[in-house]
This record gives sequence, structure tokens and C-alpha cells, in this order.
Amino acid sequence: MSDAARFGPEDPKARVFILYTGGTVGMAEDATRPGSPLVPQPMHALMGQLESLSQRMGIALEARAFDEPLDSSNVGPDHWRMMARTVEEVYADFDGFVILHGTDTLAYTASALAFMFEGLGKPVVVTGSQLPISDVRTDAVLNLVNAVCIAAWPATALPCIPEVVVVFSDVVLRGCRTRKVSSTSLRGFESPNQPALGSIGEHIEIHENFIRALPSEGRAFRAVTDLSTDVLDVTLFPGFSAAHLERLLLGPSEVRAVLLRTYGAGNAPEDSDFLDLIGRVREHGKLIVSVTQCQEGMVEMGRYAASAGLRERGVVSGADMTPEAALTKLMWTLANRPLDEVVGHLQVNERGEMSENRFDLSFAGPEDPVSRLSWTAVPDPRLLVERVHAVSLRISETSVEGDGVLQISLGSPDGPPSSVLGLLTPEELMRGVLLRIDPALVRPHLRAGEITLTLEGEGLSVGFETLQLGVFSRAQR
Repeated sequence: MSDAARFGPEDPKARVFILYTGGTVGMAEDATRPGSPLVPQPMHALMGQLESLSQRMGIALEARAFDEPLDSSNVGPDHWRMMARTVEEVYADFDGFVILHGTDTLAYTASALAFMFEGLGKPVVVTGSQLPISDVRTDAVLNLVNAVCIAAWPATALPCIPEVVVVFSDVVLRGCRTRKVSSTSLRGFESPNQPALGSIGEHIEIHENFIRALPSEGRAFRAVTDLSTDVLDVTLFPGFSAAHLERLLLGPSEVRAVLLRTYGAGNAPEDSDFLDLIGRVREHGKLIVSVTQCQEGMVEMGRYAASAGLRERGVVSGADMTPEAALTKLMWTLANRPLDEVVGHLQVNERGEMSENRFDLSFAGPEDPVSRLSWTAVPDPRLLVERVHAVSLRISETSVEGDGVLQISLGSPDGPPSSVLGLLTPEELMRGVLLRIDPALVRPHLRAGEITLTLEGEGLSVGFETLQLGVFSRAQR
């Protein structure tokens, strides 16, 4: 890391730290070879702009740079750790932070930093440009100025955004919702499933109703920088071969988890070889997380038959996370959460990266068919009952004796009387039916803090491997 360069008044209105990592914003041709490819330049090319900003805005700026500025195609987890630790080192001394970065992997960096920063109470603004600062039509100056304005919120009278954000062109975007959508447009980034946090025109307008809340009082900021790189990102395509994936995942590999980019709402081929492979991968203890290839929308496991096979084999829904957020969350969660809690964390919004939480209550079934079963469980304390909008129930690997019906009911020791969630016939049970339940039947029992789920056969006995009650709630921003 280079020595710090400092600009600004002794009694500034705000203090902003700038970290220059490289990227187009500071690129230029090799001066000795006209027409040569653009390469990252040392930070001195930006010094004039930073000094002018500091003087005109009355903001104290401190800037550092990577020893070797990088094209963002070369940025990876080690660089994310370096960025996070640098912010942690200077966190107490500044009101906000700006990271200058190349655009190609900017969305990955913004997502990774969002997960690595715990208790973040100040803006960390990631920006770059499509044209070098030396170009006569550059967008670098405006992006840099706007990023500093967001970071210097005490001086600019803007709201504090306690998040990692991307400032680019005319928008302020949540970092872990951001995707690069163009290599040519000056508006190169969007957040497809999340409204912009701010718009930039003659004035900067921050949409405060979309901003995440400040961390609770007493929660200290820290950078948690452990990451697991034992992950793969795999995209399905017509003609995809299960044998290819088998060699990647079941050979002599240390891969622990796979991000699977599926079709539409989480669909995949119903080919038996492919689904059998997915099952064997899960049996080997490897996680598979499904995200959609579509720019907008979300994975809805079980909505179509083409996604039911994945769900039955334990594939985890990534909801509406971007591939960049899902991959970096997977890397961070594998490294920092107990193995038996990883799936639970992946399915719950932690940094504003997803719109829906899923809380699963799983119950082991009897090997031999029985006519009555009852379980008691305590729902996840993170579940906000008033936000529950959907509930599903699925019984897998069933065996049935008799021709009656199976009644499923939900109660709570200190709550209202039990509610009948549904009646299932032998035919429905053998098909592995997904039962969609009216959330109004479930919410009163969830509020009681403990639930009792009961299966009772009338002329019917049932055995199964697992029963899963899935509770879906809208995530807080």
C-alpha cells in the first residue's frame, strides 16, 4: 500500500478516505508507445482532481493506493481482504470511504465487502468509470465527485448511508444488489431487483425509505475477512452434460459448494442422470445454491415441475440474489459460520441482498408407517411473524398403508387451538405433493414462540424420510 496523500483544511466539515485500487478511472496509454493498450497508472494521475475536490468542498481527503494498481479483471479475494482491512484500520478517523475500482469485477467487490463488514455505520462507496480520467469525455470526474459527496455526508447535508454502495452515473445502488449491465453505456450498472438508493441529477436525492438502518447501539464495526474459495460457479445451458459436472464435483476436488445458474424461476433439466448427480453431490456434503440466469426475478423452488427435482435433492434457493452476491455470500458464509448453520444463513437476508427469507423446519419421519406423529419445535428467532407471506409443506420419500386420509395440523402449547393445515390422500402423498398453506393459519402459532406439528391418519398409516415446513417472510431492507 502506498503512503497516504492528504488534502484539505485543518477544520474540515467532513473527512473522507479514498483507496485507489486501479481500473479504467486511472488508466492511460503507455506514454512511450502511442496507441498501446490502456493500463492502470499510479495514483499521481488523480492527485490534481483530489486536491481540487478537497479545496472546493472543504473536505479533508486522505488517499492511498495499491502498490501496483490493478485492472479489475485481476482483482480477487486477497484484494477484497486488503480493501476491507484498510477500511477497518482507518474506520474511526473518517466519516466515509471511497474505493476506486475497475468496472469488470466491481459488483463482486461491492458484494464481498458488504458481507465482510459487520456493524457498518458509515458509507463505503465503490465507484469507477467507463472512460479514463485523461479522456476528454471522461465520466470519471463526475463519478468521483458524486462518490465523495455521498461519503462526506456531514458536509453535504445528505443522509448517512450505512452500507456498501455503488455510485455510478446518475444512481446510487446497494452494493450487494449491483450488476454490471453494459461495457459501453456511461450508466454501466443497475440493481435489477432492488430500487436505487438514490438518484443523481442537478441535486443528489437519497431515497431514505430504502436505506438500511444504522447498526444497533453498542455494536462495534469490524471487518471479518475470512473467505472460502472452494466454490464453483456453473451455468446451465441446453445440452449441459451431467458427466461434465460429475468430473468437476465428484473427482479429486476440494470444492465445497456450487452456485448453479438455473433457468427462469430456478428450473433445470428433468433428466434422471442430471438429477441423480445432484443428489450424489449433496450426499457428499457439498452445497448447491440456485440463482436465476435472468436479469430480473427470483428462484421459486417447486413453482414448476422442472425445479421440483432440485428442491427434492436439497438444492438451496438463492431467491433473488444476484450471482455476484450469491457467490460472495457463499464464500463468506462457508468460512465464518458453523457447517450446520450455513444453509440457514444463506436463506436469510443479512445485508439487503435478497427480498425474501426462508425459514425451514425439518422433521425426520419414521421408517415404518404409523398412524400418528407429533413434533414440537421453536422457530428461528430471526423470523418476523408479521412479514410471513407464504408457507409450504412437503413430505418426501413416502410409504403409505391404507386408503384413508392424513390430517396435518399445527398448534402451540400456549397459543390458540390447533389449525388443520390440510388433508392428504395416499395418491397425493405418493406423488410427493407440495402443500401450500394459508399463512393466516400459521401466524398465530408462530407468535406463541413454540409450535407443535401433528400428523394423524384416518384409516391411513404413513412412513417418510423428512417433512419440511417452509416459512417465507419478506425481508427487511
